Amino acid sequence: MASSIDIASNALLLIGDNPISSFEDPGAGAKVAANIYPETKRRLLSEHPWSFALKQQRLNKLSQQPDVLTGYKYAFQLPTDLIRIWNIQSHSDYILIGNLLYSNETQILATYIFDVDEVNLPPHFVKALEYSLAADFAIAVTEDNTMASRFDQKGLFFASKAMGIDSQGRPQQAIVDSPLVDAHSGRGNVSVRGIF
Repeated sequence: MASSIDIASNALLLIGDNPISSFEDPGAGAKVAANIYPETKRRLLSEHPWSFALKQQRLNKLSQQPDVLTGYKYAFQLPTDLIRIWNIQSHSDYILIGNLLYSNETQILATYIFDVDEVNLPPHFVKALEYSLAADFAIAVTEDNTMASRFDQKGLFFASKAMGIDSQGRPQQAIVDSPLVDAHSGRGNVSVRGIF
């Protein structure tokens, strides 16, 4: 499995720069990689409900009630490893403010994206990350906007491909009978009346 150094080094090689063995190596490539790598990885993780990066957790309810002006009875602490909330299993309205979630529910189950360690990243995600990094590194290291644009397009292609691969691991959701589905498919008794 790849490390953060391996992934960043491969991205630098893609743009024609020297590989690195550490983020502290001399040269512009290592300095740029050290600064840009974490945010590019977090951005790519936040763009899709990656199966390898999803976690479910009951949120910790804070003992102190929120200010009455919030309109909510309870405040919950968001997880420290959170990148993006993907789903909240709640039957009421809620709002995210800072590192807190406000709700009128007494319990909240959150499904969220977390910052996965590189050893747990599948190859299709690593490839998308390398090309996304190459696009980000190209401007800072080579100052070549054309190269950056080319790698940005390839990054989007590999990210889309990785999302498709990741989505294949989920079961299809059944279509629930509804009047709209029945009307669209020609089933059911649906009449349309016009005003004449």
